[in-house]
Amino acid sequence: MKKNYLLLLLMTAVVSTAVGQVDLKGSVWKLAPEANSLAVGPGEGNFTWWSIDAATVTTRACLYDDEYKFNADGSFENVLGDQTWGEPWSGTDPEACATPVSPFDGTAIATWDFDADAMEVTITGKGAYLGLSKVHNTGELASPDDAVASITYPVSMSADGKTMTIDMNYGGDGWWHFVLAKQEEPVEVKLGGTTWKLAPEANSLAVGPGEGNFTWWSIDTATVTTRACLYDDEYKFNADGSFENVLGDQTWGEPWSGTDPEACATPVSPFDGTAIATWDFDADAMEVTITGKGAYLGLSKVHNTGELASPDDAVASITYPVSMSADGKTMTIDMNYGGDGWWHFVFAKQEDNSNVRTLDRNLFKVYPNPAKNEITVSSNENLSKVTIYDVTGKVMFSTSDVNLNSTVNVSAFSRGIYMVEVLTDNKTSVKRLILE
Repeated sequence: MKKNYLLLLLMTAVVSTAVGQVDLKGSVWKLAPEANSLAVGPGEGNFTWWSIDAATVTTRACLYDDEYKFNADGSFENVLGDQTWGEPWSGTDPEACATPVSPFDGTAIATWDFDADAMEVTITGKGAYLGLSKVHNTGELASPDDAVASITYPVSMSADGKTMTIDMNYGGDGWWHFVLAKQEEPVEVKLGGTTWKLAPEANSLAVGPGEGNFTWWSIDTATVTTRACLYDDEYKFNADGSFENVLGDQTWGEPWSGTDPEACATPVSPFDGTAIATWDFDADAMEVTITGKGAYLGLSKVHNTGELASPDDAVASITYPVSMSADGKTMTIDMNYGGDGWWHFVFAKQEDNSNVRTLDRNLFKVYPNPAKNEITVSSNENLSKVTIYDVTGKVMFSTSDVNLNSTVNVSAFSRGIYMVEVLTDNKTSVKRLILE
């Protein structure tokens, strides 16, 4: 008896693992963008009447971006955006992307319910649905006016809970097959006080005629080693909103920047880490904007409308679309730089952020201000560097030979506005200086 009981427990465990735990509350789903995620045929698992292929998934992108939302309060939403896939029954002939029609336009007041014993989801609300709006339990709609009050879908879940499959008899021997992919919650992006480098792996740099297409060129493992002077460059998002490119003595040089043939070389201005720059992150758009001529992520030549032909053509700011891994340690940029050209960058977060400087507005004083011939930079802390920039970001003066009260002769500078930056091992501060 004990042996049979243990056997029953083992069988139950296996079935539970194979089925996958179903937890729909608060989840969002889309049709999985893959072949056979939509299919129909004369029997469960039979796709001989029609099944979608990879090319048609792309054609029907307006359908594959539709969201099916199982809200935690039991309400259900179809979130369709401006377009979904239209067919003759819904007024689009020939079928194509089209404006959603009522009641299948996301305005339905609907609820969802899951029966764990039957492994069925019921969507209640005229115009609410999963997969295709025309499909219900006893047929396919001939008109939007025939929308039904509720639809019950048999579901199975993958073991990891990220794929939901529906095989649904809609009358007679007809079966529709839908595969839905769970949408992961956006990862919170925290860039302040972090340092990144290009990930030392194949395909961490790539370019091609479309997002995710690397057919023009992609870096391999051997070339990562060859370009070690690029892969040790740091991209620093300081907590005060300032941004730094820390390049060391060498980075990768190319013909456009004066190195022909391309090789490790001394960084050239303004891409030499001297740019006064800031960073800003737009969480809604998932975009990072680096502002400051000569500041960049990945490759200095790449910007939003092309690739530089000369360092003299440096742009004032660049916006990068970013995605973040769930653990926050990998940042990926897929960036259109004009036409059909896309650059792909993968960055690895550096765990030791001891060199990321924080802002201390009271770190130093500069006087007199306004000044004419000479200024004094005064601090109660040991400064490691003093730099003076003009309004374009050009370095006018820089020294690491500083003490608590350092005097700088500015008599040769043109009259105008300048920025004085001071650094310690872990702090930074900038003040405006007026010369008259």
